[in-house]
Amino acid sequence: MMAVYKDIIRGGDRRGGVVTTAPQDTVSTAAKTMREKRIGCLIVVGDDDLVVGVISERDIVSRVTAAMIDPSKTLVGDVMTSPVVTCTPMTPLDEVRKLMENMHIRHVGVLDGSKPVGMVSSREIITRQLADARDVRNLAIFSLARLAEMRDSETGSHLERVREYTCILSNQLRTRDGFGEVIDDHFVELIYATSPLHDIGKVSIPDSVLLKPGRLDEVEYEIMKTHAQAGAGTLELALKEFPDADFLCMARDIAGCHHERVDGKGYPRGLAGKDIPLSARVFGLVDVYDALVSKRVYKDAFTPVVAKNIIIEGAGTQFDEDVVTAFLECESEFTETYHRLSSLAMAVA
Repeated sequence: MMAVYKDIIRGGDRRGGVVTTAPQDTVSTAAKTMREKRIGCLIVVGDDDLVVGVISERDIVSRVTAAMIDPSKTLVGDVMTSPVVTCTPMTPLDEVRKLMENMHIRHVGVLDGSKPVGMVSSREIITRQLADARDVRNLAIFSLARLAEMRDSETGSHLERVREYTCILSNQLRTRDGFGEVIDDHFVELIYATSPLHDIGKVSIPDSVLLKPGRLDEVEYEIMKTHAQAGAGTLELALKEFPDADFLCMARDIAGCHHERVDGKGYPRGLAGKDIPLSARVFGLVDVYDALVSKRVYKDAFTPVVAKNIIIEGAGTQFDEDVVTAFLECESEFTETYHRLSSLAMAVA
């Protein structure tokens, strides 16, 4: 069970310890302290270092806005919330959350014995619980992708590499005109989390094709190509059950469209240009790069320089030109990531 560990306690300064105020301080002084320390509330400590209340930035703003107080003349002791509700660093978060809900409060003081060590807010609890939920989601996604990949022992640390590449490339692309409003932190987080599901449809491909120790013939290649639509279809079914799950939407787009080409000659739908989802245009380059620099039973690994030149040749036909330009600007990071993760995979093999 998760407890109120130090990483979600608020109210500490950067030198360590907790920032407090006193009942006889003015509200202006308390507000200045919050601003300087970049924190939203203060523990109010009275005589003998006993906690006597809490004062928050939100409370100050609401009272000043309503013309209820003059912050330069009003004392903290006159507006603080008292008595203060407290917990310990080891109190379970769910218990603290329920305490806040029952008492209709937003902040709880954290005491180690009788010594104040910080403050935990309802916002911090919600943020932590959402982060934990995302971690569980991402772990489930990666585990599912890994399970599908286990049928193909040739891919090595492919999943680890491509999700790193997508993060690098997306962050570089967002610096270009026209992409900053589309590629935000949430986009980068989602493409990193969902890109490992790109080949989830390969679970539908027979072993005779998927595991063939050589190049596929024309018939086999047509069978292999069905994995894109199979993956997209599976994720679309999940999306119908959970229509608000944006990560399923991006996962579907990547799985179904990462073999499309901007000239319309890709598969499975023959989409062209901007009709291909941006996430798939980014991942399409990433997937090809990793395939080029990796050894396969039917080819040796190309050098990063050769891979780069092949991608340059595909700009405007196979790949989005803006994505290629962004790739060239961060290509050295691709090379470093490939060597680092490939070496790590060999070390633990």
